[in-house]
Amino acid sequence: MQWIEDQFEESKVDFFSKELNISKVLSKFLISSGIKIKSEAISFLSPKLANLTDPFDINGLFDAVKRIHQAIEKNENILLVGDYDVDGITSTVIIKKLLKDFGLKAKYVIPKRKDEGYGLTLEVLSRGLENNKIQLVIALDCGTNSQKEAKFLQDRNIDLIVVDHHQAKERISENIIQVNPHLKENKDKPWKFLCTAGLAFKLVHGLVKYSREQGFQKAFQIDPKDFLSLSCLGTIADLVPLNHENRIIAFHGLRYLAKNKESGLNALFKEAKLNLSKIESEDVSFKIAPRLNACGRLDSPEVAVSLLMEKNDETCSSLAKEIETFNNERKGIETIITQQALLQAEQQFSKLPAVVAFEESEKWNPGVVGIVAGKLANLLNKPCVVLAKSGPDFKGSGRGVPGINLVKCLEKCKHLLVHWGGHPAAVGLTVKGDLIRDFRNKFTEEISKNLENLLQEPSIKISTNIEKQDLNFRLIQDLNRMAPFGQGNPEPILTIKKIKLIHAPKKVGSGEHFQFTVNNGTDNISGIAWNMADRMPPVSDNLDLAFKLKINSWNGRERIQMILEDWKLSD
Repeated sequence: MQWIEDQFEESKVDFFSKELNISKVLSKFLISSGIKIKSEAISFLSPKLANLTDPFDINGLFDAVKRIHQAIEKNENILLVGDYDVDGITSTVIIKKLLKDFGLKAKYVIPKRKDEGYGLTLEVLSRGLENNKIQLVIALDCGTNSQKEAKFLQDRNIDLIVVDHHQAKERISENIIQVNPHLKENKDKPWKFLCTAGLAFKLVHGLVKYSREQGFQKAFQIDPKDFLSLSCLGTIADLVPLNHENRIIAFHGLRYLAKNKESGLNALFKEAKLNLSKIESEDVSFKIAPRLNACGRLDSPEVAVSLLMEKNDETCSSLAKEIETFNNERKGIETIITQQALLQAEQQFSKLPAVVAFEESEKWNPGVVGIVAGKLANLLNKPCVVLAKSGPDFKGSGRGVPGINLVKCLEKCKHLLVHWGGHPAAVGLTVKGDLIRDFRNKFTEEISKNLENLLQEPSIKISTNIEKQDLNFRLIQDLNRMAPFGQGNPEPILTIKKIKLIHAPKKVGSGEHFQFTVNNGTDNISGIAWNMADRMPPVSDNLDLAFKLKINSWNGRERIQMILEDWKLSD
């Protein structure tokens, strides 16, 4: 493992430390995060809702607000079409709750992944429009590339609003109201990387603002901040960069989550065994998001929407338990497919720059292959696509590595694809069944062209080196000021050099992890190394440790805990 250590100009460290009255360690964290000037540092350390930009600065949002306001005034029938992941589900719930607050009972439909695929398809629209006289469709987290479906609605005199953050693959119809930060050059806009849940929150803000200006009394009873919790869930779960407006939404949303009074969320938190006094970004990423996603992965996304809309405590408890069952089932399926896909990767792709794993039969569940692709990409340090047989074709997901734009790579393979789209690091795709091997060859060829120097030895970025006496609660406080952590704002990795373990490390769990202890000069500090029991460090030698820091709460007592990322023998 290569350690990439940041180098600091002491003058810059001293400047931030003095100007902001913060420690030098925190100054280094800020510099390591790419912050260059005082105003950026202040905004980062103190994210304020007041710093959110005018929602109408976003392309298309004012037109969307006017059209929805018109629908409210005329009491029109609205159909919401969401995606089956957390971003799509929370966006759907945000807009459905908003319309309900304005007196409209909007119908919603979420695609069934296995039968209907992703997004705004004719199959989904037909199901949503059946026996319903709809005047307006709002597509959430989908629809940017649904030209055929837009024409279908236009022919039936149904208006379409698309609220989405996916890249456009073709020219956008002028008859669609599009709210998408990527449709125009918005390089320096603080809302550039909002996910759909973030855009939905901006839409809430915009509609409430506009309706109040029109003297609409119901708008004065709606507080946009009440939608922060849901927007935060979608933002963190969708792995968008947690900076600028995303940071503000995540920062305040986590605080609203901790004190929320929503029956559905509280029931979900209870099943996930969360500490309700403090919800952190990793709780969303590793406990809440997988449970909500499990519904869509097993073709029951409406259960998640129902939970988040429900107010009855008993019903919420029942729905949360159902979601827990889905999640446990998902874990079992995921484990089996991961083992099989990893075996393919080792046998067929060990010398290739990418992996395209697929199953000829329909044994693999398309709903979990995205997770499997992510696991393989992390383990193998190269782009991975995992595909499941679905009818005549193969449906699946791809996950990348830093420096590789999977969307651009798929663009070169589009003649082999039925559908495709996503983000540079995460894509969804459908491959024509009889062309699966052609796709495998073409995709690996395109990755080869882009990789050259990218697939090197796995590396970790070190934020700063500290002395052992710095292992204290003051350091934890500094770290907490950098939270919430996630994409674009990774949790700092620290190093201590030339330190010895107090005693021999001890294997824990089922023998795949180990615990260790060091001394900071005053107290013993414990640590845990996940999945590293096959390379435990010696007790007698000086070591360099790379780690993250956490607070471990047990029996009402808080202790500092090191989470080991890597270790080396000291020079």
